Amino acid sequence: MSTIGAVEDDLAATLSAVAERVRIDDAAAERIRQHVPGLRAALARRGSSADLVDLVTAAVVAANGRSLDLKVHGEQRAANPVRTSSRFALGAACYADRYAGNLAGLGDEIPALRDLGVSVLHVQSPFARREDGTIDLRRGDPGLGSIDRLSDLAARLRLSGISLAVDVPARDDLAGLVDDLLFLAGRGVEVFLLPARDTVGVLAPVLAIGAPGVDVLPASPGSAPLWHALATGDATPLQRALEARDGSLDVAAVRDADAVVWRADAAELTARYTGGSSFGRGLATADGVAGTTASLAGVEAGDPLGEARVALAHAFALSVPGLPVLWLGDEVGQLNDPTFRDDPERRDDPRWTHRGQKPRDRYAQKTDAATSAGRIHRDLTKLIAVRHTTPEFDGSRLVGFGVPAASVIGYQRPGNGTVVLVLANVGAEPAHVPAVTLSGFAPAALDLVEGVEIGIDEGLTLPACGFRWLRVSPVV
Repeated sequence: MSTIGAVEDDLAATLSAVAERVRIDDAAAERIRQHVPGLRAALARRGSSADLVDLVTAAVVAANGRSLDLKVHGEQRAANPVRTSSRFALGAACYADRYAGNLAGLGDEIPALRDLGVSVLHVQSPFARREDGTIDLRRGDPGLGSIDRLSDLAARLRLSGISLAVDVPARDDLAGLVDDLLFLAGRGVEVFLLPARDTVGVLAPVLAIGAPGVDVLPASPGSAPLWHALATGDATPLQRALEARDGSLDVAAVRDADAVVWRADAAELTARYTGGSSFGRGLATADGVAGTTASLAGVEAGDPLGEARVALAHAFALSVPGLPVLWLGDEVGQLNDPTFRDDPERRDDPRWTHRGQKPRDRYAQKTDAATSAGRIHRDLTKLIAVRHTTPEFDGSRLVGFGVPAASVIGYQRPGNGTVVLVLANVGAEPAHVPAVTLSGFAPAALDLVEGVEIGIDEGLTLPACGFRWLRVSPVV
């Protein structure tokens, strides 16, 4: 029997086995045919003993129980396969209590989120914990609101064109995890972030069958290469990490809820961000450093390149493939919060220094270019707007671009007959990209951020902690 015939027989057997347990309509049957091969392959890669028919049955049961509005909205989202990888996708992350008091309060932030261009709101840790400390994905944190409150927030966000995202902890019980995610998808959660890629490979097709339009994504791989580069002025680790992604659509975050965890040279790098002579103002953790983007970048220390580092870091996250996620508060340069030391339950965890309350004073200054908050807000919102007008930033295509300057990272985002070349200098001194390096492109390039045409036939000098998004024309 041919391979195609074997696959068809396998699908027929799966459909028959599931149909003996639950009603399957035509749409669900088509989704099973589409996604079961990928699910079977993912289970094999994971070495999982989970039963394929059990997982598909759970998905169909969930699909049959979805509300009409979720079904209609989900079908619309499923028809847009690039929903989390387009140039219009933008994530924002926060703790509900720190940013808005509770889940209900987050609903009041929706107009501001829309103004910023947010399409995915990642609410950190909205779930209750069991007595053993594990997370219960079916109960809301009593201090934030119940699962019904979470569902209400998801509905309000959905009406405004924003998807609710939550992070999901690693778990050995795959079947139980599937049931919990299908439950949450039925309450309106549309994006799940998981730490393990092999688990993503299993859960994504299950959710595609049981909750069309819901996304399962790998969590951020961590921002350590970026902060390593900014600390040392050497772009090599960042270039290497970027090119190792192989077109995967990771979450692209300038920082995360946890501390920056170094992959090498931990003691040296932590010292660079915690020493009094450094531009960084961070706190040492067991294996890294904690701090807000602005404080780590030098804004708190008054470093003259602090704001430039904030802009460069976000220019990187907004121009690589994947879903860029902004930590709310970073768009106005939120600084470290030292008051966590006054809280007996938090004083021993340095991560709370970058989990401060919403910086209302800095938000009040966001339109005032005479302030640091206003300049950072201006720069970041401009980058977001330019990203919207740059079709080359759609999808997952990225080509590395070698530059003979240790402090410069380079990569190309090819489009339909066009190319955007991204160059970023992580060093504290200007860096020159020689003419021969750029000789594969026509002499004229369009600087997308500044909106002007520039000549690159004599090379290009990047200012300290400066970057360019250039639309270039390859020479044939």
